[in-house]
Amino acid sequence: MANIENFLKNKLVERDVNKLTRRGFLKKSSLMTITAMLGTSIPFADFMPEGLIPIGILDAKEPFKIPDKNPGLSVLNDLPINAETPPHLLDNEITPADKMFIRNNGIPPRNPDPKNWALTIEGESAKNKMNFTIDELKKKFKHHTYQIQIECGGNGRSKFRPPAKGLQWTYGAVSCAMWTGVRLKDVLWHVGVKDDAVYIGYYAADTHLSGDPDISRGVPITK
Repeated sequence: MANIENFLKNKLVERDVNKLTRRGFLKKSSLMTITAMLGTSIPFADFMPEGLIPIGILDAKEPFKIPDKNPGLSVLNDLPINAETPPHLLDNEITPADKMFIRNNGIPPRNPDPKNWALTIEGESAKNKMNFTIDELKKKFKHHTYQIQIECGGNGRSKFRPPAKGLQWTYGAVSCAMWTGVRLKDVLWHVGVKDDAVYIGYYAADTHLSGDPDISRGVPITK
């Protein structure tokens, strides 16, 4: 097992573009090597994203488990953490927090404390640069509550024929919970948005598997 751990750690820190894809995932040959070292097969290995590390392989000293607050979820992998909700736990009209599926594209910050969270809005099309704590957002802006369905784009992927690469979700990467918060639109207009703004980019505190510091997503300003 020590040899496997060393192999994986070495692979994850390599920066050679010939050995890492642009997403920082390991190449398929890595899974083949792991399979040979284990002396057994890895389920769904042919359909995994390149470099996805099967659960329990990377850190045998501290096996991953879903927190007690999320009982019944089925773990797909732990680097990063992803777990789906079995269909029989999705009967509620409003999905409870402990039944929400878990989807991560990177590694979340360790031991995050919401009291230290902050939102910074800046950029070439922002009229001002502003920082907001969670408490400030709650106090400054009107609260809105919506029941919104959220579904991973890969939900049901394990049933695709022909097979598709990616996490092999069955039917549990979906939820329909009630959400309360402030609208991004209200916060942006408070900061000030120039007429030339066309796109909003989000930068998370999560780190990518390749070691890059930011995971970024965004939407057109028109939304």
